[in-house]
Amino acid sequence: MKKNRITITSRKILANKKIAVLGYGSQGSAQAKNLRDSGFTPVIGLPSKSRSRIFALKDRFEILSPLKAIAKADMTAILIPDHKHKALFDSMAPSVLSGKTLVFAHGLSIHFGLVKPPPDCDVILVAPHGPGLRLREKYLTGEPFTAFVGIANKSSRKASEIAPAYAEAIGCPRRLQFESTFRNEAIGDIFGEQAVLCGGLVGLMESGFETLVRKGLSEEAAYLECIYQIDLIVDLIKEFGPAGMFERISATAAFGSLNRKDSLFGADFKKKLISLYGEIEGGKFADNLDNDSRDDMTRYKKLLSESRNSKLQKAHEDLANKLRRRSPSSGRR
Repeated sequence: MKKNRITITSRKILANKKIAVLGYGSQGSAQAKNLRDSGFTPVIGLPSKSRSRIFALKDRFEILSPLKAIAKADMTAILIPDHKHKALFDSMAPSVLSGKTLVFAHGLSIHFGLVKPPPDCDVILVAPHGPGLRLREKYLTGEPFTAFVGIANKSSRKASEIAPAYAEAIGCPRRLQFESTFRNEAIGDIFGEQAVLCGGLVGLMESGFETLVRKGLSEEAAYLECIYQIDLIVDLIKEFGPAGMFERISATAAFGSLNRKDSLFGADFKKKLISLYGEIEGGKFADNLDNDSRDDMTRYKKLLSESRNSKLQKAHEDLANKLRRRSPSSGRR
């Protein structure tokens, strides 16, 4: 496997830094492994009852409690879920964080004031453009990853050097780092996830799937028509842009799509997007997330359960099982 290489400049900036990574989920495990493969040895901060401890131990990392990890380190990447940031910071005396560098992968908790680090901290943003699973995969194959980089507080005056160096160490080279702020990254990321990438996309898939099923197609056929080919279209858009995608699909598909997209996503839909943006910008979503966190994420768990038990999810699982049975590797040897 070809691993990403960190530049001499970045290596010098981080050379004497003791690094801690709080959390060992998708993003935490990926960043910790990439840091180690770049020549650094982070400690992992996890509560004593965390189920992630077994995975961090298996990967041969030193594990400490979050407070001890922060105390031991010069810089700490806060990679636990956003809704847990407030409780973590509320549990610490300001003296624990004094003089530390704090790295956030998302701007939500800082911009919306869920956490307020002491003024003598460097507070930096390194937000990779994708989940940890992809960040790790790209690192191992030597493929660069893009990221937003920003600064919320420059106490030591070295934050502007540390941020791009840390991003490079986890697999995001300087040429693919894009300057941002905690505000813009927080609002843009939340809006993009809800309106397009995750919520919007799944909502669109569900609506198309349900329409075809209601009109007599089987759930399998509806899934194949509305969902199964999405990755092929997205790959074309990422490589050639929307117009390039239309030029590379059939004339029938392109003609119909170009004629219909504006009528499907017209003024009423765009009003909903503006309203959604306003709720995010005004802090309503951050408040809702914080309130659900105080209620043990009851609302989140309910919605996730509904998605897990949906007809669309079942259609996916049925088709995936059928394709596995038809795969040459699943036959007798």
